[in-house]
Amino acid sequence: MGLNLKRTMKSVAVDGARLSDSIGADFVTRRLLKKIQISYDASPAGIRYPGNARGAACISIDFDVTRNERYGPSRAGTEKLLELSERYEIPLTWAICGKTAVEEAESYNRILNSPTKQEIGIHTYSHIDALKCSAAEFEEDIGRCLDALNLRSAPRTFIFPWNRENHFEVLRRMGFKTYRGKERVIGPPDHSMGLWNERPVFYVDQKSYGAESLMMKYADLCARTSAVFHLWTHPWSIVIREDPNPMFKTLDPVFSHLRDMRQRGDLAVCTMGEIADHFDSVGASAAMRGAAQSS
Repeated sequence: MGLNLKRTMKSVAVDGARLSDSIGADFVTRRLLKKIQISYDASPAGIRYPGNARGAACISIDFDVTRNERYGPSRAGTEKLLELSERYEIPLTWAICGKTAVEEAESYNRILNSPTKQEIGIHTYSHIDALKCSAAEFEEDIGRCLDALNLRSAPRTFIFPWNRENHFEVLRRMGFKTYRGKERVIGPPDHSMGLWNERPVFYVDQKSYGAESLMMKYADLCARTSAVFHLWTHPWSIVIREDPNPMFKTLDPVFSHLRDMRQRGDLAVCTMGEIADHFDSVGASAAMRGAAQSS
């Protein structure tokens, strides 16, 4: 199936979910989204996000370089993402791989010194596979990352390399509050494994060129359903043949749309850590009771 046909199918499905009426809307939304391989988890009635917004949005970026040919694209993509963040005052969550921060110190310092809020999350030191290492090895690698980053405050957000989840007991013991799971879901954060799972909605890479309308429709749907619009990418993923500008032009209207939705109070545009802090203040047990009552 061609890329344009797939994108059209997704757009039709998201439009249908976004415009479904209140009678049986959750059922219709779930059925439509299932066709494009994304789950729907209905939010509890009355759920609110930071600033009393109905829904939320966050953008997480995996700052890692695991192949030599990605160093140049990573530098270019990092700069463009920061330009968008600063132009629209959209905070980003950076999942920092310690080895990449050491080797790409200029880009890492650019993130740290941005005038717009940037959350620093952890992506291990060596991009270790949590499914192929012991708990002790995993904890040691995370500790090495923390030493390399030398952060002023303890990070709250963890992103698994390759989204391969394991060793949650290590993350809890080390004080992490939230992570990004593998399954794509439109819904609220899910409190599982003792952390808030802020589930992804849309992955941005070179194939996303020209998909700004689709991304904005996802954001609109998340606002309508009181969900979290979680966009994620890598800096090198938005560079096409050494050129970051085509994807910059695709993402620019998306960032602008998120800013406008924030100004209208439709979405709280936050870091992952801020969303986790908000729900921690509400209480995990209360949030889970609300979710259970709405299912």
